[in-house]
Amino acid sequence: MSARASHLALCLFMSTMLAQGQMDSSTTWISEHFSVQGYVKYLTTASFSNADDLLTHQFFHNRINFKYYATPSITLVVENRNRVFFGETVKLTPDYGALVDQSTGTVDLSWLWMAEKSIVGHSTLDRAYVQYSKGDWDVSVGRQRINWGINVAWNPNDLFNAYNLVDFDYQERPGSDAVRVRHYMGRHAIEVAAAPDTALNTSVIGLLYKVNVLNYDLQFLAANYRLDYAVGGGWAGNLKNAGFKGEATYFIPKTTSNGSKEAFAGSLSVDYLFRKGLYINVSGLYNSIGERSLTAQSLAFQSGAPLSAKNLMPSRFTSFIQLSGAFTPAFSGALSAIYLHEMDISFLMPSVAYNINNSWDIDLTGQLYFGDAGNGYRNLGNALFLRVRLSY
Repeated sequence: MSARASHLALCLFMSTMLAQGQMDSSTTWISEHFSVQGYVKYLTTASFSNADDLLTHQFFHNRINFKYYATPSITLVVENRNRVFFGETVKLTPDYGALVDQSTGTVDLSWLWMAEKSIVGHSTLDRAYVQYSKGDWDVSVGRQRINWGINVAWNPNDLFNAYNLVDFDYQERPGSDAVRVRHYMGRHAIEVAAAPDTALNTSVIGLLYKVNVLNYDLQFLAANYRLDYAVGGGWAGNLKNAGFKGEATYFIPKTTSNGSKEAFAGSLSVDYLFRKGLYINVSGLYNSIGERSLTAQSLAFQSGAPLSAKNLMPSRFTSFIQLSGAFTPAFSGALSAIYLHEMDISFLMPSVAYNINNSWDIDLTGQLYFGDAGNGYRNLGNALFLRVRLSY
């Protein structure tokens, strides 16, 4: 090989190595600054009271969770839901798209991009915020999940994002358009959050203080909660080997003419994990403005629609018990039961799940309602949900 050829070969080799190094450097930079995760789900539902009124409903659900780490202190988070609904329920429900396209935030970040008689397509950003974290301070601005609740089933302290436990398929829970500032001081922490409404007086603006005392996590809150003032608190600790949690909020109408009622909501729970992996949770909820008898509105919680921290269940007293455990490392099961005391309504939600591998899961969930609708205690309605999920 001539000297010129050797020189050319060396230049080509060095150029290739430099390009490879640049590619490796770019790949490293991307992996350090960007994160993309999500899943694709297919859920099919069969709802019925008897064999003559069986209705089917299906939808595909794609979720994309995106994070951009701009600096060690600044993170941009955007999370998107894309859903396509079809089946008999869509066909038989007038203007089904309008029912789906319900924005819960101050800014409308939802898009109804297909609304036909038998198929509906909808997308929404349920997370879109910037977070700044440095030292003992954490500040986030935008659509985010603010969870002030403590208990599993019902959270009277969750003024920003109270959820309906019947809606088991929305694990991420809805978010609020809000500003949130947190400051940590050893055993103490203080948090201020504000979710603006069209008027300052009807916004949710709250202060939360947390402290650990004698191995109990305590919290106290005060807030402007829409038409009310709210004060409350809660705790989380242990009674020997059992978890012991509680929370309560008192709602005081700002005026006697705004239509709001004075209310007290409190929940209490005890949970325990047995040695062989069986988990049990027993909870109770008291709602001072709950109904004392069965009405058409009493069963509204069945729809899975978002609820208010002031009115988490329609009855005054509600009980909850949950059992869950793994039969094998891949196969698990759970049973949840709710009883609405004044209305004499029972709700059962059994489920089984199988983890196929790190990416694929499949589960089957049932929802069964029982009560006395004037002709004796009987089954009021049922639904079966089969769900397949691919995570990435």
